[in-house]
Amino acid sequence: MNTDLMLKVNLMTRNYSELKRNFFLESNLIKQFIAMTNAIKNIEVDPDRIKEIKVFIKKETAWASYFRGVNLLIIANLLSLEEDYKKFFMEMKLVYESLTRSGFKKSNYLTLAAYTIAKEVPRQNWNFTIARMSSFYKSMKKNHFWLTSQDDYVYAAILAVSQLEVEETCLDIENCYNHLYSLGFSRGNYLQSLSHVLALGEESVQEKCHKALLINNKLKESGCRLQYNSLATLGLVSLLATDINKIVSDIREVYDYIYKQQGFGFWHMSKDIRTMFAASFICNSYIDDYKKGLLPITTGNSINSILIVQQQAAMTAVIASSVAASSSASTSN
Repeated sequence: MNTDLMLKVNLMTRNYSELKRNFFLESNLIKQFIAMTNAIKNIEVDPDRIKEIKVFIKKETAWASYFRGVNLLIIANLLSLEEDYKKFFMEMKLVYESLTRSGFKKSNYLTLAAYTIAKEVPRQNWNFTIARMSSFYKSMKKNHFWLTSQDDYVYAAILAVSQLEVEETCLDIENCYNHLYSLGFSRGNYLQSLSHVLALGEESVQEKCHKALLINNKLKESGCRLQYNSLATLGLVSLLATDINKIVSDIREVYDYIYKQQGFGFWHMSKDIRTMFAASFICNSYIDDYKKGLLPITTGNSINSILIVQQQAAMTAVIASSVAASSSASTSN
């Protein structure tokens, strides 16, 4: 494993230790995720700034707001990376309100969609992007009425901020979904997420889907299996892989190093989440090499969308797991 990756994993461990020391009520998975995403960017967490932002968010939102709860620490950390977090949060809220007026339902996932648009799109283009997001989501709903739900808001937003044409991309998504099913993947919401991510790639449907299948099988063989809620990460790996054996080997190497870190071992993190984290580190490394001209990836103008997916795919899985755990705890009580 190269030194840069090792240093980033070490930073993740320090970040997690700081988060555990300062935030007691939030789930460990959310703290692990924040530690990882900051480390990927070579950023140390700033607990005092995050606490300040948490207070600000609570002041600016109602008690039942989806900017609170499971999302609060994640959003506070995202805002901590902004120079003017108050201005950015107000813009994020404006996008969120515009999305609800456009027919989207308030949810944990809609806040992530609002973040994506506020972060990636100039204010004068918000309405155009929201209209594109609506078109993507309506197509998803038309093709898979029972599967498409609020977690797909995130992928609709990612597609909306891309330069991809709506109708052609929606057809590509559906073709990917059906071809992946023919290759042995189980139908369902997570397969739909995988097809959304693969649509960002420029290779043919057959090439993208076969690559995803091969990588999935190789990961299983290496003991780094991605569970169904991590299939979007499989899509990300597939978009960036130029040598399947190498990328799987790289992921396994980082996986093993993460496993040795305090707070990320057998008792603290499941295998599939650890694999997702390792894949995120490797994908970031590949993207860096691509930007330096060191890696010939077939992505064209979708590289910015892939950068967004790198963060949002893991974030969506973490929020889904945390919401499920919270609901389970409420039911048991």
